[in-house]
Amino acid sequence: MNIRVERNAISQVTLNRPQVRNALNQETIRELIETFSELGRDPGVQVIILRAEGEKAFCAGADLNEVATLGTVESIRQYFSLMGTLIETIHGLPIPVIAATFGYTLAGGMGLAAACDFVIASEDGHFGLPEVKIGLFPMVVMAPITRLIGPRRTLELALTGRLVTSREMDQWGFCNAVVPFEKVDTQARELAELISLGSPFITRMGKEAWYQVQDMEYHKAIEYLQNMVSLIALSDDSREGIKAFREKRAPVWPSVRSPG
Repeated sequence: MNIRVERNAISQVTLNRPQVRNALNQETIRELIETFSELGRDPGVQVIILRAEGEKAFCAGADLNEVATLGTVESIRQYFSLMGTLIETIHGLPIPVIAATFGYTLAGGMGLAAACDFVIASEDGHFGLPEVKIGLFPMVVMAPITRLIGPRRTLELALTGRLVTSREMDQWGFCNAVVPFEKVDTQARELAELISLGSPFITRMGKEAWYQVQDMEYHKAIEYLQNMVSLIALSDDSREGIKAFREKRAPVWPSVRSPG
């Protein structure tokens, strides 16, 4: 089994190929695309944690043993097209995704983490884009990584192939928290639980709005956000939240559903 899935309000997707440092072959990528797509459509899922088995690597990127067998331009294009689809699928989900990384998070693995909304990294972790050292280049993953650490840092990693510690990546704005290895899953879970206290409907609307305005001209962004807040303020969840606040109790969100 390449991945394991636990479907709950806080769902977990676990990369399960520790013997190859959780490298991504086409079968695994397809499973991840299907899984994330299904979880994103499930109104009962509020947060997803992407984690991995093992202790050496969250994900080492492409499965080079499989890549070495690809003998045509079309087969290579198909592989990296799948990788691009996976990154776009995760990034485009309406619900928050938390990456719980440790050890080596490299190449496509770093792209996976960058596609998530939050990254919790282990203190002993290393990130990098070492493709240039084996005659490749991180074409597919540069876009989500550049969005987080900027063009110069991304180009530096892509052209040098050097590895960067979790602490340095945290300083660059890639990580939300850096914790001891044994606390990575716990920290990711705590963040997920905090997020899940909010309204599922408002969380989805808020995430969509936040990403929509990232590349929007300032005044257009303000106008768009004004329209969005007008829409959500009339929702059942908004009315319940305000009512609960005035009554000094925890809200019972109408949009909460059972997973599945």
